[in-house]
Amino acid sequence: MVQTSASHIGGANGGSSFDQNRRVGFETRPAGNAVNLEEEMMKVSANQMDYAAASSLYSKSLHLLKTAIGKG
Repeated sequence: MVQTSASHIGGANGGSSFDQNRRVGFETRPAGNAVNLEEEMMKVSANQMDYAAASSLYSKSLHLLKTAIGKG
């Protein structure tokens, strides 16, 4: 097990330059949450549309197969 010291975590001078570099380009909330809600909602919306398209194609192909074998 490797142990780290406070100077190792904070850098050689004990500063927090690492934190400043990591936050560039992110919207940081007071609780430290850097998630952009609008982007996440857009991803959910895209997934929902992809799922709807895939399930529609599956249903149509299943109906076509049933028609072809005489059960539709």
